[in-house]
Amino acid sequence: MLLDVLQMAGLTGPDQQLPAQVRVKHGTNRTGKVIHYYMNYSSDPQVFKYAYKPGEDLLTRTAVLRPRRSR
Repeated sequence: MLLDVLQMAGLTGPDQQLPAQVRVKHGTNRTGKVIHYYMNYSSDPQVFKYAYKPGEDLLTRTAVLRPRRSR
């Protein structure tokens, strides 16, 4: 219900569309680059749409492009 109210007010973004088991944190590294950390709190792989600028998956060293469904 709260999410519905926030959506009607235009106060939601891509992070609110993530699966319930996935959390995201945002920060800035020492060189000033914005970084996004996705944590999967499930034992199962999760699929979601990556909505930010191109980056790199640090576990697989593969490019992450926008838009892309990530695991």
